Amino acid sequence: MPSTAYALLSALILIGCTPRESAPPPAPVPAPPVTAAPAVPPAATMPPAAGAIPAPAAGQPALATQESNWAGVVVDVVEFRRRGNTLTAKLRVTNRGTADVEPDIHYSEAYIMDAAAGKKYEVLKDEKGNYIAALRSGYNNRWYQNLNPAQSVTIWMKFPAPPADVKAVTLQVPGVPPFEDLAIQDS
Repeated sequence: MPSTAYALLSALILIGCTPRESAPPPAPVPAPPVTAAPAVPPAATMPPAAGAIPAPAAGQPALATQESNWAGVVVDVVEFRRRGNTLTAKLRVTNRGTADVEPDIHYSEAYIMDAAAGKKYEVLKDEKGNYIAALRSGYNNRWYQNLNPAQSVTIWMKFPAPPADVKAVTLQVPGVPPFEDLAIQDS
């Protein structure tokens, strides 16, 4: 027997223990008392009604909100401003679902409509044929991006401005129902 093991065995015998003895099991620890959870108002525990759209995310307040054709994605118009002869639409695209989703907007399908005058205004293009809008790198005609749950991104697009006496129009963005009678903000 090696000397270290022999010394340990000798020490155990001297204090009255044998190597085969085991310590008594520890005393059970009493469980903490059970307390009732604080009452939660019923409205806070109920899911939103079908078709209900939660309030917009922090940041700019929404002028208008629509659910999109992409699962869990909501689109807010956060700015719809006429400056001179252009109108800028800024949209906040938010994934309120539980899975990743990839909204895809082709600007050739976006427009504003002045129904009273029967006039359609398409997204402006530059001299090279690129849309004047938030573009996906490497593309001149669209925006798309993978959005994780709870992620938001703001995109924008520029249109020719309707005449100053036109105070509201319809904004049509692909994958989203029309934003009808959307008030134009003047600078």
